[in-house]
Amino acid sequence: MSKFANNSMAMLATISIVVLIASIIGFFNPGNCPVSTEVGWTSCQAIAEERRIASWALLLLSVVGFAVSFVRRRSRR
Repeated sequence: MSKFANNSMAMLATISIVVLIASIIGFFNPGNCPVSTEVGWTSCQAIAEERRIASWALLLLSVVGFAVSFVRRRSRR
């Protein structure tokens, strides 16, 4: 019977990749937004910048997660 191992970093990396893909599917174009002069509303450019930063953070998290998972697996052998 096969042995199941808890690989939390690989799970976290997989979830990060899925969220990154969902973010790319929901592409946000600030050029399509109307200009809002309301106080307290976030601008479309700010939303686009936050999504860009989040996408890079998710990509970095997934790469680090898979790397840690790979290193742990190689060190057990």
